[in-house]
Amino acid sequence: MRYRIEYADGQCCNFANSRPDLLNWLKLLKDEAITDIRKLYKSGVSDSVMEKYEKYINKKGELS
Repeated sequence: MRYRIEYADGQCCNFANSRPDLLNWLKLLKDEAITDIRKLYKSGVSDSVMEKYEKYINKKGELS
């Protein structure tokens, strides 16, 4: 499953190819305010999963 991590008020993004990769990106982006995390499907559809991963991010965008 691919994930798109949006930060810097939606101006920048990174892609993760798996959940462990996503968690690593969240550690690397600890100084950024993450605005959205989207799960990308092969069909091109995406769903926001920000609520699911909010517990890994505190208010400053750092990994808990």
